[in-house]
Amino acid sequence: MLYDEQDILRSMDKIEVIDFHQTLEVNGIRFWCYTAGHVLGAAMFMVDIAGVRFSPDICIIESTYGVQLHQPRNVREKRFTDVIHSTISQGGHVLIPAFSLGRAQELLLILDEYWSNHPELHNIPIYYASPLAKRCMAVYQTYINSMNESIRNQFANSNAFDFKHISPLNSIENFNDVGPSAVMASPSGLQSGLSRQLFEMWFSDKKNACYTWVCRGSNVGKNHHQ
Repeated sequence: MLYDEQDILRSMDKIEVIDFHQTLEVNGIRFWCYTAGHVLGAAMFMVDIAGVRFSPDICIIESTYGVQLHQPRNVREKRFTDVIHSTISQGGHVLIPAFSLGRAQELLLILDEYWSNHPELHNIPIYYASPLAKRCMAVYQTYINSMNESIRNQFANSNAFDFKHISPLNSIENFNDVGPSAVMASPSGLQSGLSRQLFEMWFSDKKNACYTWVCRGSNVGKNHHQ
């Protein structure tokens, strides 16, 4: 084991919180951070040593999509909403396993807008079943100025993250499993939690659908995706 819980606790006193674009200098090395555009709060750093901006010889990055060739965004969104609409029209359930931060908020925005544009779906419930996503939602509802121009412009009339057609789902016990519905749940790999429970409840019935995204390693989501 590289470190234990006590190592983590001892490191907490060494953490200093800084603001975006705030310049700090330590032993002649200046640095500041920018928004990275990955998820809300993600940062990237610029390092300046004696007037020279640091350029790495080796850059190690997260590469989930490094070997993927994506279709245009509008094509992917249409495929996503088409699967959901078609499944619900046949009386089925749609399970959307997703990351709680970033991916969840993006998909909920797409779903809420799609439901608003399709009155025939207004009596069909959408739920997000992720305690972490619910906590993250409060942050997204607060930091509107960190969003893209479309969200900022919409905020003049309403908060885009104050959803009209989507409700939180805290547990299976609180779920009224009657009629078609769409549920976004974590974790994305279906290895445990609400997403796994719903998967086991629904997917013996072929009229239901599971819209999976990235599933790593050996887990239920990866096997289902394959």
